[in-house]
Amino acid sequence: MPPCQDRDFHVADTRSVVERFVAYWSAQDVERTSSLFAEDGFSEVHFNHPEVGMAGPIHGREKITEGLYRNLAEWHYITFDAGIVAIEGDTGKVQVVFEYEHVKTHLRFSSTMRMVIVVTRGMISRVDCYHDGERIAAFMRLLRARENGMIDGDA
Repeated sequence: MPPCQDRDFHVADTRSVVERFVAYWSAQDVERTSSLFAEDGFSEVHFNHPEVGMAGPIHGREKITEGLYRNLAEWHYITFDAGIVAIEGDTGKVQVVFEYEHVKTHLRFSSTMRMVIVVTRGMISRVDCYHDGERIAAFMRLLRARENGMIDGDA
């Protein structure tokens, strides 16, 4: 097969996997989302705030699945509007606009994030999520103050 046809297939395969990832996670379907990951898949949310569901690196489909369930237990997804920005070889780039509500405090957080999804042999081998770390840290301080009774009412 000529290289350009092989590349076209590879890009189409990457796009298909990334499209399914976006559709499944937008619907908060953990089982279908995690089924797209390779057994040894890797996911990392790039900000250093361990109190946020999936912060930091996670290795393996089983641990990723646990993290996805934990995330949904902690946050209601009010809005999760994800769109593919680019497909470049084995990598898809996704822009997300979201609003989440913290289950315990009912505080809402909205922002954007970028996801970089790598597809290897038809499975997701890696997902990196990039947030505004300072914005999240400020929100988490507010959330902890609410949980500790230091502030009342809507913030």
